[in-house]
Amino acid sequence: MNVRRAVLINVILGIVVVALAYFGYSYYYGSTHYVTTDNATIDATVVPIQPEYAGQLASWKYGNGTAVKSGEVLGRVSTGAELAQLGVAAKVKSVMDSVKNAALLTSPISGTLANVNAVVGETTAPSQPLAEVVETGNPYVLANVNESDIRNVQVGQTVDVYVDSYPNLSLQGTVDSIGLAANSFFALIPPNDVASGTYTKVTQTIPVVIRLSGTAGDNLIPGTNVTVRIHRTNP
Repeated sequence: MNVRRAVLINVILGIVVVALAYFGYSYYYGSTHYVTTDNATIDATVVPIQPEYAGQLASWKYGNGTAVKSGEVLGRVSTGAELAQLGVAAKVKSVMDSVKNAALLTSPISGTLANVNAVVGETTAPSQPLAEVVETGNPYVLANVNESDIRNVQVGQTVDVYVDSYPNLSLQGTVDSIGLAANSFFALIPPNDVASGTYTKVTQTIPVVIRLSGTAGDNLIPGTNVTVRIHRTNP
């Protein structure tokens, strides 16, 4: 009985040692060959649709989720108020044509409409976004890499991308650009320790843009989470 117990204990200890060795080696290999972070999301170019001058929204064609092409007319602002402000100058044909062209609300890029809040008949302002066009056909990954790891990240490195919303989907990408400053540098509200005079060291992150390849038909949703594994050039 004691012999069996001794053998069982030795077997269990052997399994534990092998498991520790395996996970230890895996951790060492991963830390020396890759830079990994789950602080990353699918992103895409977003362009707001804004009128060039104040006026009443005379027409609007589409709703959320509509695919539009670059240069496509989405709506129109009434020209009456703008021409009235111009007075005599509005009678000049070139001026009138310029106002009419400016009244058209067109999509600057091809993509999908989102955040549509245009209401026909409302009074609009030049700084008021009526909708946004998301370039869904060309998604990319925005990864935030810890400052302690950024020295191992270079433009052109291969990246493995794992999408949370599609567990069985893995994509390939390439490091396209590395931010010139930490994310906190551009924060609108400075950290509390700056104003109080105290200091607490916090690990900073640097934005890294990763361009994807072979994403056609994957329906990647901007804003969703991903995990990235950047292949280090010099392990």
